[in-house]
Amino acid sequence: MKIRHSIVTRFALFFTGLIIFSILLSGYLVFNNASRVIVAYSKERIMHTSELAEQSFYALLNEVSNDIAVISNSPTLKNYIVENSNKTTNDVNELFEVTLKNKASYFQIRLIGTENNGKEIIRLDKINQEILISNNLQEKGNQEYFKEAINMNKGDFYFSEINLNEEYGVISEPFTPTLRAASPIFDASNTVIGIVIINVDLTKLFETLSKISGNEFKLYLIDHNGQYLYSPIKSQRFGVQTKTKFNFYDDFKLKPNLILNDGFSQLNEKLKGDVLSYIKELTYFKGLRTLYLVSTIEDNVLMASASVVRKNSIQTLLGVCLLSILISWFFVRFFSKKINKITEAISNYDKGIDNNIELPINRKDEIGALALTFNKMKAKIDSQVNALQTSLKKEKEARNQRDEFLQNMSHEMRTPLNAILGLTKLLHKNAPTEAQLPIINTLERTSNSLAGLVYDVLDHKKLTEGRVHITHEPTTIDELLKDIYATYQYEAIQKGLIFTLNIDEKLKNQSFLTDALRLSQIVINLVVNAIKYTQEGTINLSAKLIKEKTFSLLEIKVTDTGIGILPENIDKINDRFFREKDDLSGRYGSYGLGLSIVKQLTILFGGTLKAVSEKGKGSEFNVKVPVIAALKNKTKVADKIIVYPKLKREYKMLHIEDDLSTLELVSYIFDDDTIRLIQVNKWNLVNESINQNKPDIIISDLMLENENLSSKLLDWISTNKVICPILLVSATEPEVMSQISGLYFQKPFNIDYLKDTVFKLLGSHEYSVPDFSNIYSNYDNNSSKIIKVLKLIEEEFETYMKRIDTVVESKNEDEWDAILHKLIAHINNLKLLSLSEALPKKVKAVTSGDLEKIHNVFAYYMCCIRVEIQINLKD
Repeated sequence: MKIRHSIVTRFALFFTGLIIFSILLSGYLVFNNASRVIVAYSKERIMHTSELAEQSFYALLNEVSNDIAVISNSPTLKNYIVENSNKTTNDVNELFEVTLKNKASYFQIRLIGTENNGKEIIRLDKINQEILISNNLQEKGNQEYFKEAINMNKGDFYFSEINLNEEYGVISEPFTPTLRAASPIFDASNTVIGIVIINVDLTKLFETLSKISGNEFKLYLIDHNGQYLYSPIKSQRFGVQTKTKFNFYDDFKLKPNLILNDGFSQLNEKLKGDVLSYIKELTYFKGLRTLYLVSTIEDNVLMASASVVRKNSIQTLLGVCLLSILISWFFVRFFSKKINKITEAISNYDKGIDNNIELPINRKDEIGALALTFNKMKAKIDSQVNALQTSLKKEKEARNQRDEFLQNMSHEMRTPLNAILGLTKLLHKNAPTEAQLPIINTLERTSNSLAGLVYDVLDHKKLTEGRVHITHEPTTIDELLKDIYATYQYEAIQKGLIFTLNIDEKLKNQSFLTDALRLSQIVINLVVNAIKYTQEGTINLSAKLIKEKTFSLLEIKVTDTGIGILPENIDKINDRFFREKDDLSGRYGSYGLGLSIVKQLTILFGGTLKAVSEKGKGSEFNVKVPVIAALKNKTKVADKIIVYPKLKREYKMLHIEDDLSTLELVSYIFDDDTIRLIQVNKWNLVNESINQNKPDIIISDLMLENENLSSKLLDWISTNKVICPILLVSATEPEVMSQISGLYFQKPFNIDYLKDTVFKLLGSHEYSVPDFSNIYSNYDNNSSKIIKVLKLIEEEFETYMKRIDTVVESKNEDEWDAILHKLIAHINNLKLLSLSEALPKKVKAVTSGDLEKIHNVFAYYMCCIRVEIQINLKD
């Protein structure tokens, strides 16, 4: 393309921008230069101001030094020392009076002797320009200025610190900034006989400082503690004596008692902001007194001139820039009209509007090339969009079919699993014979293995969406691992593999709070993978407990001598679709669904998964998850006989379910004389049963005859058609069930937990429900701590029942009182009103009927405690 055809060469935007940049840069440099000149000039002025103030201060000191030297060496004072007579006394009074009259800043002159604790001999005061000879002479021996001046050498001069005129803790009014100057007086034998002292009013000096500083600058005279001696604001002066607490260090955001260095510095004043300061150290009285003269000017005042320059410059620059932009805009606008058609066509295409615009495809410049390219691109995109829409439609249909399939499979597989696991547990409770026990154990292991496979398939989608939660419950980990080992040992032997199990002694005979189902899923997936892809050699499953400072870690290792994984692919085990080679499948090339679930469940536990592998030699998978030691219990939970309260009246329970196995399971669970179980499997029978029987509790599945009952159950609740508790027992997701009722059990469920919940709800009609709120508040709603406390209470109640049975038989009143004394704490804390009513004050009064009533109350409250434990295990 020839340059003369290019529109880009006609645009002047670059040059306009360059011009604007140059103008702005020039303005910036001019402003900076002006600022530097102004700052330099201001520094000279502030130094000059500081020097004038310094000269004024030292001039005053010199004047006072000369005057006190004249007085202390005057013949008049020497004559008085030699001969103390009326005449010499009058002469000294006249000397002091003349001095006070001639010196406007002097307001007191005294002659103080060394005798009588430094009693004043002669004192003249100037009050309202009138000279008064004082007869009220005071002792000054304890004053600091007397102690220091009396010990000085001949010819030396004493200067006090500057403060308000204060004697014996009383400040003279009006407030007078005072400097005391003194000199020792010697007799003919060079013995100190007293001091002559002048009190100097520094008001004139402060007025001079005010005139020197003017309106722009501010002068401060501060002592080494940051106290203002002089400040333009009078209320800030002498903050220590006046108790106003004003302090230079506080006002300028400096560290207390900071040593101020001579020279310029940038300070920040609380009320005014940044200020330029010049600090000058002033010393007097042989360097024993140190003051700081601080001259400041506010930055905004300092830069006022520069701001004017900047304002004028900015206005000029903006005018020039605006003119340049307008010229460029008109220039660009003139040529941009030629590409508006293409822009409009592209915009309409983006919005889905049909284009009837004729594009200039025959031009030889960029416009023609752009129009032609757009036409080609549009035709290609239209073709690909049509193909993509067809693919998306198919993909959406497939995803809907998958979700529907998983939902149906969830219900269809959880329901029979629920019956198998529940009935297996009931077989355990019915005291099987030794011959039956291995068969029941095998049935239980096989059904648990099947449950793990089902959860692998059903939970993968929920895992990726973050909808799976860990449910902690007491678990004997060594038994769990032994069951998994027994289940897959036969499969390993069939392949000719050596399968070994090593369990740490710390894990044996100890219960831990963890999610047994999810932990089994992790171990089973690793073991199945190891067996599947190990052709010969050994597989080892090991577990040990690692103690950390504040928690324990369960470490599970599965080691095999299989084909291994390439090192660069170890970190990709969470990617379900990764393959080392396209021609391989399974573990030979893909990490599969199993390891993805292992990875995600491990993260859900708050643990770690580490894989170490060498191609052709084997792999080791190391899983570490945190566990909590449960309370030690010599009796296994599965073997413990759970006692339920005997209810006084018959309660009606409506069970809505169309699965025969679940119907049979529930009928076994609630085979109780006080519960009348009514089971229906059709919706038309449900309404009929509710109207006729008025149930006290309802257990319902959410699916009945392939129909979802959610809307109907919600209608019952909203219209108060049913006022009794509704327990949902379904294969549906907990998120769905919780929107209908807070009482729900997902299949497969714990039959003991379901029975506990039912008896707690029905028993609430006969017993007072315990209040656990104190436990929750005392332990900050920490589930693990609450579980431990509830288990302790459960064990205590079991112990109390045994003790009560014994003491009722022995009639030991002391033991009975001890039991009542212990139980009263639980009664008050948990509000166990029924237990309080059931316990007589004397054991002699306990009848067999009373004992049965006590047993029932304890059984009910232990049932409530177990329900509360399960609620916290879910959390």
